Amino acid sequence: MTTVAELIQRDGLIVVCGSGGVGKTSISAALGVLAATQTEKRVLVLTVDPAKRLANALGLREFGNVEVQITSELFKTSKTKLRGSLSAAMIDTKASWDDLISRHAPDEATRNSVLQNSLYKNLTERFVHSHDYIAVERLYQAHSSGAYDLIIVDTPPSRNALTILDAPKRMQDFFSSRLLKLLTANSQWQLLTLAAKPFYEIADRLLGKGLLRDVAEFFTLFRTMETGFVERAKKVEALLNDSKTSFAIVTTLEDAPLSEAEFLSIALKERKFTTHLAIANRIIPKELQGEVLVEQVGALNNVRQNTEFISELTEVLVNTDKSSETSSNTSSEIDEANLLKLLTQTLETIQNYAQETTKISE
Repeated sequence: MTTVAELIQRDGLIVVCGSGGVGKTSISAALGVLAATQTEKRVLVLTVDPAKRLANALGLREFGNVEVQITSELFKTSKTKLRGSLSAAMIDTKASWDDLISRHAPDEATRNSVLQNSLYKNLTERFVHSHDYIAVERLYQAHSSGAYDLIIVDTPPSRNALTILDAPKRMQDFFSSRLLKLLTANSQWQLLTLAAKPFYEIADRLLGKGLLRDVAEFFTLFRTMETGFVERAKKVEALLNDSKTSFAIVTTLEDAPLSEAEFLSIALKERKFTTHLAIANRIIPKELQGEVLVEQVGALNNVRQNTEFISELTEVLVNTDKSSETSSNTSSEIDEANLLKLLTQTLETIQNYAQETTKISE
């Protein structure tokens, strides 16, 4: 196993896996922030989970397929400063497929025919497994661009994450399958002959007008891109198996997430992936358990009350200052005893605030 500190020093990929609801997205965002603030790396946090939680975790309003760089403005309320750079992106299945087709189509006519094919549109917009392959393809694209030193991948829940990791192999198997050869064989076009017309008309009524034509056309066009897709899938598979690719499993201590983490660890090992980091999330540190936790909760409450008091005091002093501007006898109207009492109380509050803050930091 590797520590978090060691992991963020490495270049390459960190694939964050785990069951649903254990905090994978928060951990992915935290790792990204940690890497960008503790090192000078160019960091990308990429979510392949269709849920859009990463935007909230990183304080982003606009979030999509194109990488968005996170500015230092988001860290202005803390003492944290970016040493490197931090960007984020989310997989847009349709946009990513369109881009992939545009890059691998042998010519403009083929590209346009595929993009306008109704079966293609349905597959890329509705078919869940179309997201699986394009997710790792998009990951490879970001990695091969050379724009980032470290890419942190936020995956969907365990079993969906595994289907994504298996996608490059499935793509290669698909192009070598008998099914594709059958769908694209020249004899299939005999369906369009006059002799097959009655069958074709029945199929149109049952399956929808033009469906068989769309299927035959789509897979025939798709096969013209076989070389590019297969080579790309092999490169994606090699990237996932690269020694610079790390896997982190996130879990909580409930029975179900722990069982899922164990299953995921075994499944990754079967695929010859190495788990470098295991994170048990949502655990109270030992130093904050028991009576210490009660004390710290009290300290936090005191800090809150003191903060509210200082805010109210500031408002009083501002109002006093404004009223003094309209009074010609301000000095004679100030009650020195009350002013001294107010200042003493202020000093005590500030001292308490400092003490409680010190306790928490320790």
